[in-house]
Amino acid sequence: MGRRRGGDKLHNKKKELEKKDFQRKTNDKATVPDVIIACEDSVSSPTYFQKIIDKLIEDKRITQDSFIIVSHSGKTHPTGVLEDLKNYSDENNKKYTDFEHKWIVIDRDMERVNGGGHTAEDFNNAIKNAKSKRKDLNIEVAYSNDSFELWYLLHFDYRSTAILRDEIIKKVIEKLKKVEPHKFSKLNKDNIKEKNYTQMIFDTLLDKQEIAINNAKNLLSFHGSSHNPEQDNPATKVHILVETLNNLGMSNKSSQ
Repeated sequence: MGRRRGGDKLHNKKKELEKKDFQRKTNDKATVPDVIIACEDSVSSPTYFQKIIDKLIEDKRITQDSFIIVSHSGKTHPTGVLEDLKNYSDENNKKYTDFEHKWIVIDRDMERVNGGGHTAEDFNNAIKNAKSKRKDLNIEVAYSNDSFELWYLLHFDYRSTAILRDEIIKKVIEKLKKVEPHKFSKLNKDNIKEKNYTQMIFDTLLDKQEIAINNAKNLLSFHGSSHNPEQDNPATKVHILVETLNNLGMSNKSSQ
């Protein structure tokens, strides 16, 4: 009987340690935010957001494994980007539903006469199908109308008149060459999405980020309560994702 009681004590002690270990891991998960993002393009926007995350990792506000950019499958239409996010699964069977913050980054990219662009139906369906009745399964959409480069342009100017992708890119290139003529002397519409240029653009615009955030907020206000993402050009919600990333792990930093 004595041996059995001793065994019970050891068993109970082991269960208590396992309980504490589980609670510690649960608490750690609660204090380390995680985010998953699927992007329409394979280089520029993923590189841009990775630059923000690299700084957060450097400041020990998040860990590398708490941030995932979904591998690009080749789908560039908005509903395809949403599918990529929903189909995500890692080697530990962690799915998009297991992440605290879930985002897709898409463009309106109006269809062009010479080809390219997205249908209004596909863009609208991506936004519609990202929503869930369960708040914890809701996917946020950082859309831009007409293109992601509008976010760059808003670092320089507030603009409420309609503008399409090609004109946005043209104006961004002009602005960048004006502020950093040597650095961006070879920048053009064909290479602006390349990784090295995206990194340089991020670094150059970082000091103007608050200006861009305010301009983006003012644009949404300009369109009013009846705001229609597909029709309202220009408009973007990239600033909401940027603010979300910038605020990750703030409680961790303040408690250190």
